Amino acid sequence: MHISFRACLVALVFSLGLVGCDAPEQHHAGVNNTELTVLWGENSFEQPLYAVVAEGAGEPKSIGSYSVRIYTPNADGGKRDFFLAGEVFSRDGFLKSITLADVDGDQLEELVVVLESVGTGSYVTAHAWHYLEGHISVIASAENLLPEVDMIAALKAQIQALNALEPSDSSRGPEQ
Repeated sequence: MHISFRACLVALVFSLGLVGCDAPEQHHAGVNNTELTVLWGENSFEQPLYAVVAEGAGEPKSIGSYSVRIYTPNADGGKRDFFLAGEVFSRDGFLKSITLADVDGDQLEELVVVLESVGTGSYVTAHAWHYLEGHISVIASAENLLPEVDMIAALKAQIQALNALEPSDSSRGPEQ
């Protein structure tokens, strides 16, 4: 019986598992991806919320997406029992931190997500998330800033600039 070198090589490759046949691709979700959590709105909402911010599973650290998921904690300590809202947002960099701050002056804390770019400069981007009536949305963002910049002040400045663009009630003229 004559067996070719190629047939032997193919048999060896498959037997060692170097090539798979119809096997699903395996990802180890969360192994290298950051997930941060915070209790949000203890003094602002009827019931505090539990915020989970995570980089997309299986994505590179330097670019991809991140999710913001909001839960109502269960009284017996289950922090992720009741899902309320969530969004996925693109990111350029890795998830550096989250914090709570009132950036729009409404006396309610927003969830501030801070991302840091990979490479020269380590520029920082921040997104301020607002929760209202079962929905979350980004209300301000400050992008590509130096790491030493006060992110909260930058977000507040953006809100003030946006508010300055809105016409005042007196400039609208008489109601019809």
